[in-house]
Amino acid sequence: MTNDDDDIRLMSITNRPLESFLHSKSESELLEGTKVEIELLIPGFCTMEVRIPKVSSIPTLKTFLVEHANENLLRHDEHPAKVAKAWLVLAMFGNDDMYDIPLEVEAVELKVQLERMKSMFGLTARLKDGEPHVTWNEKCRFALVIFSVVRISKVPSSNSVSSGSEKMSADLDATENDTDPSSRADQVPYTFVLEERPSAPATLLENTLRSTHLRAWDFVTGEALASKLPIVFSFADDPRDRRAFMMVSRSAQECQQFNAPGEGDILGMGENAIVHRVQLSLTQSDGSHRDEHWTRVNVGLENDKSTDIQSNNKLEGDRDSSQEGDWDAAVKRPFSLGKMLVFLQNSSEAGLAKRLRLANLLNSDKRVLYFYGLGLGLSTNAYNQNQYKFELMLLAKYEEDFSTYTMRCFMEEYMSVQSSVKNNDQWLSIHKMQSEFSISSVKVFLVSLLNAFRDLTLMGVQAFDFNHLNNVLVSRDYQSVRLIDIDGNSQGSIDYPSLESTLANSNMSPRQPKIEKPCLDVDLNILLPSVIEQLILGKGRGRSFVSNTRSEIWQAKEEKGKSIIRTIIMENFYYGLGGHKTEGEQNSQVQKHVIKVAEWFYALLKKKSPWTNWTHDIYDAMRCIDHLPIS
Repeated sequence: MTNDDDDIRLMSITNRPLESFLHSKSESELLEGTKVEIELLIPGFCTMEVRIPKVSSIPTLKTFLVEHANENLLRHDEHPAKVAKAWLVLAMFGNDDMYDIPLEVEAVELKVQLERMKSMFGLTARLKDGEPHVTWNEKCRFALVIFSVVRISKVPSSNSVSSGSEKMSADLDATENDTDPSSRADQVPYTFVLEERPSAPATLLENTLRSTHLRAWDFVTGEALASKLPIVFSFADDPRDRRAFMMVSRSAQECQQFNAPGEGDILGMGENAIVHRVQLSLTQSDGSHRDEHWTRVNVGLENDKSTDIQSNNKLEGDRDSSQEGDWDAAVKRPFSLGKMLVFLQNSSEAGLAKRLRLANLLNSDKRVLYFYGLGLGLSTNAYNQNQYKFELMLLAKYEEDFSTYTMRCFMEEYMSVQSSVKNNDQWLSIHKMQSEFSISSVKVFLVSLLNAFRDLTLMGVQAFDFNHLNNVLVSRDYQSVRLIDIDGNSQGSIDYPSLESTLANSNMSPRQPKIEKPCLDVDLNILLPSVIEQLILGKGRGRSFVSNTRSEIWQAKEEKGKSIIRTIIMENFYYGLGGHKTEGEQNSQVQKHVIKVAEWFYALLKKKSPWTNWTHDIYDAMRCIDHLPIS
């Protein structure tokens, strides 16, 4: 083949005129077929043409593209830096650019990534040295979404190092290269500035991002979704400034508009994160999911492309039948980079959420929150709305029956003194709840709570944070609960280190130690007894009454303490049934039942036999609640 033929081939591959008659090493590799030229988008910055190895593993490719971004972009910034935490997302020319797959195991398991790449884009993989190697092509479009960077001391000079200080700085950078930037403590959020003219369309934001819609991917199937409306969240440099995280803009093809806080469908806010409600739908390969709310971008579609609604890789029975391809999601956004990085860890909330979703068949009673997957969103500084950054978020299923009604709210309403409630609608709601909540309702509620803890154990979770009541949602009929904020205290899945260490130590000790049975690590010693005391003693009486009555029972002699309990149970749950006007047989039945409940509660309260160890683990607690007498 002549040099002219090579030149023609090279121009057809790169779609650019040749700058020289001599071929560079990279151009020769393109001609030899060992490299391909792809498009790399750095959202918020620019798009670059990059020549990558035609066959490589996903980690190798990501490292290559990160180094390319470092060398050609970030090190030349006003504040030189290198990529720390980033995600690599793959799309393909000929398909809508939102029809994509994240090449990150945090979002989708590697096996699913490979299956999706083959079914969506026709990319194949083969094992090499025990690791899947994918054959890429020139239609691949990659986006490197940067979340954090590590600042470097200087922009290295293109000339040789000439001074001692420059040599010392270069040596320092070389040492830093040995450390994984994504695990370094000095990484900072990656922000970029796009200053728009107030009276003009937001062309800069539109053209450098393709879209401001929230993106998300299913944990199990890898399907790609996008919010039905554009959405840009807000943030503040100080994570304690919670109000600054409450604003949302839904502007499309124009400058972002942030109005009063609270318009972002806020479901709740905790110590570490804020939760919004967002509706999403599946993206389609031909772009037919786009409507007037989507930004006008060149998505690189082929006109004859057939519609694909991402039916690939769906698992029978996994997707809720009510979804119909759409998500109505509770979107949890951490307040800071540090909190985001922690919650992404395999042993923390996002990692355990994926585990729970993969084990969803063990959640048939839906006592544990149903997690969809991870999402990728854009936010802007509440005090400088030209400054943007990307965030990773956790998406769970939103349910109207539970919504934002936490166990804390329920307990407050349950113990509310009706005479102190001024709002008439609220009074009617509390009156109805308290009048209908029986001893049987108490048992149903507690059984649902403990069964939810047991479901976590079945799904392989080691711990649950039960130090406050905001991690539990209550249904509007007060009969079931749902556990949220599954972070496992960063302990991850169940293992048996205590058992192994006990056995190892037993060989060194003359006395045979008692081996503790493995169980869910949840604190039942403080909050659970308090909840039961409030449910039995505190209906409509207030928190102070519960505290004072508990002290009175504790200090009284046994018969006196049981008498106090019987009186309160009669007043709380059988008002009007135990008096002298009640028929004899019914009165006798009520009295017998109240005596049994009082005996049970007194033994529980003072941890007397048979309930001396009822807070030891969830199985002892379940056995105790099972024996709560009901009429």
